[in-house]
Amino acid sequence: MTKILTKRQARDYLVQYHHINTSPSFSGKEGVLQIMRHLHSLQYDPLDVVGKNTDLTLQARVLDYKRNEINKLLYEDRILLDAWDKMMGVILAEDFPRLKQVRDWRTNLEVNTLKRRHQMDALDYEKDVLRLLKESPKYAKDIKLGNTKSQVWGHSKSSTATLDYLFHKGLIGVRSRHNTQKEYDLIERLIPQYIKDSSFSEKDFEEYYMLRRIESLGIMRSKKGIHLAGPRIYDNVRRNTIIQSLLKKDLIQEVRIEGVKDRCFISSKHRVLDNEIVPRISFLAPLDNMLWDRDFIEQVFDFKYKWEVYTPVKKREYGYYVLPILFKSNFVGRIEFEKHRGHADFKVKNLWLLHENEEIHTHLKDALNRFQHYLTA
Repeated sequence: MTKILTKRQARDYLVQYHHINTSPSFSGKEGVLQIMRHLHSLQYDPLDVVGKNTDLTLQARVLDYKRNEINKLLYEDRILLDAWDKMMGVILAEDFPRLKQVRDWRTNLEVNTLKRRHQMDALDYEKDVLRLLKESPKYAKDIKLGNTKSQVWGHSKSSTATLDYLFHKGLIGVRSRHNTQKEYDLIERLIPQYIKDSSFSEKDFEEYYMLRRIESLGIMRSKKGIHLAGPRIYDNVRRNTIIQSLLKKDLIQEVRIEGVKDRCFISSKHRVLDNEIVPRISFLAPLDNMLWDRDFIEQVFDFKYKWEVYTPVKKREYGYYVLPILFKSNFVGRIEFEKHRGHADFKVKNLWLLHENEEIHTHLKDALNRFQHYLTA
């Protein structure tokens, strides 16, 4: 049966689903893992103004989360893993075997990129790079093989392009990070318990991957867009076939939302949500899972958000790294923080509120106090 939702009901569902401004709240390491099991992946971005995108996504859901705490789960406990899903992101290490088809897809794209950049010689160094990594983990700067050429985009060294290729192929992984520098190691040393590929058939993978994406989004609009990036599910015809199969198995349910003409779907196991929305303000990451389909968010929340990092300064409406402000289940403005490092003072650069009242001001102060705690500022 198709479920009919008003815009208000859709807003509340999304906020409840994403555990933002809700009770009970998540906390600590277990809270991070609960969010990861729920959303499956977080999108990675190297920009770090007040934390990377993964940090910002978690601080909106795990109330005592502190900047960079995810690194312990990635590079010490190895419960989490740097990997490609929708885009480059963080996944549960245990999901590595199930995403082989994503790695195969990405590997083919890497080869096409190498062809376009006239760097096909990078493939000649695959065995050499693996041999060097077998000796010990290494940073890209420690491996010097092949040519070096000037590139507007991409890597100038052939051996660095080789590392990218091997990473997407799933033969190597990130052992640690130092700022933007990645230390690589053989994947069999990083997560030896998970290197065996799953026995998924093509159909099994398609259904798993489609359901995974729906659960990463909360509500998925079945219209081609960046929120559906990845193998199989991006293609309209293939996606419709997969959706029909999931509907027949009652793994997903169709929902219709007022003002949204496209078909939308939720996971059947999340038909009913029992957490409660509370009066709280949260600052969302630019690439927060809830914002992956920005056109959909605009239709449901009547809030247009554009991440203006790559917009020329003169054409920006707001600023370089601006975060949406969510109060209960309504977007009430935008905020821009000064770049923050160490234990320096925590500064707000700009604030744009759509609504002004005492309740919003009170909860904004509370939110800023929590954000200061998150930054350890």
